[in-house]
Amino acid sequence: MSSSIPFPEWLSIAEGLAQEASQAILGFLNNPIVTSRKADHSLVTEADLRSDEILRGGLAEHFPGHAILTEENGLSGDPNSEFVWLIDPLDGTKAFAKGIPGFCVMVGLLQAGRPCLGVLVDPLEGRVYRGQRGMGATHTWRGRTQVLRVSERSEMPEMPLVVSTGFPETALKKIQAALPGPLLSPINSVGIKVGLLVRREADIYINHHEVNYWDTCAPQLILEEAGGVFTNLDGGELAYPLIPPFNHRMKTLASNGARHRELVKILKSVPL
Repeated sequence: MSSSIPFPEWLSIAEGLAQEASQAILGFLNNPIVTSRKADHSLVTEADLRSDEILRGGLAEHFPGHAILTEENGLSGDPNSEFVWLIDPLDGTKAFAKGIPGFCVMVGLLQAGRPCLGVLVDPLEGRVYRGQRGMGATHTWRGRTQVLRVSERSEMPEMPLVVSTGFPETALKKIQAALPGPLLSPINSVGIKVGLLVRREADIYINHHEVNYWDTCAPQLILEEAGGVFTNLDGGELAYPLIPPFNHRMKTLASNGARHRELVKILKSVPL
C-alpha cells in the first residue's frame, strides 16, 4: 500500500461519517418507517435512506475522484477508479425494524479491487471497529480502544459457530453434527457476526445465502487484519469486479483461520 496516500486520514473521515450515520439511525429506532421492499423482499426504511444520504454525500465531497457503490443507490462515479467506496448504510434492517440487536453501518474501500480500509459502527451497543490493510484493526467500546486479534482456538468442539437468523433448520442440524462446537444465538448483519469473531466470542461464521460486496468489504478487511479469514464457501478468494448485481455469487465462510481449509472440506459435504 503506497505510503504517499493518506490512508489514516481517509479512515478517520470514513469513521466520522459512519458515526454520523449511526446517530441518525438511532433517531429512527422507535419509529422505523418502512418505505419500500426490494425485489428480494428485504426492507428499506427511512433510516436506510438517511444513512445512505449522509455517507454518499460525505464521501463524494471528500473524495470526488473516487467511485461509490451503495446498497440503496448503486454505483456512481468512474467504475475504473483505483478507489471504490462500498457502503451498507444499515446492515441488518430486519433487526433494526424490530428494535433488536443485529444491525450496523459499514463503510469499506477497495483499492484496485481489494479491500484496504474498513469501518463498522454498531449504533445500539456503541461499538466501533476499524482497520487498514497492513496496519491491523482496533475496536472502541465504552471509551476503551483495543487491538483486535481473533482467538487461537483450534479444537472443533471448542470453536463457537454463529449464523444468521433464518438459517435453514435442516442444514443447520447437519452442520452442527459436523461441527460440534457451541452454537451462538443467531443474529442478523454480516458486520455484527464478524464483530463476534474479532472479539473472540465466535470462531466460525457460515452464511446461508449469497451476499453483496457492501456486506463483506469492511468486515473482510477488519477480520483479516485481526488474523482471521473470509472466503467463499469453497475457499476461493472474495473478488469485487464491478459488474451488476455486485454480489459474490456464492455463500461465504469466515473463521479465525485456525481450521479454515478443513472447514471448507467439511462443508462441501453439507448441502446449504
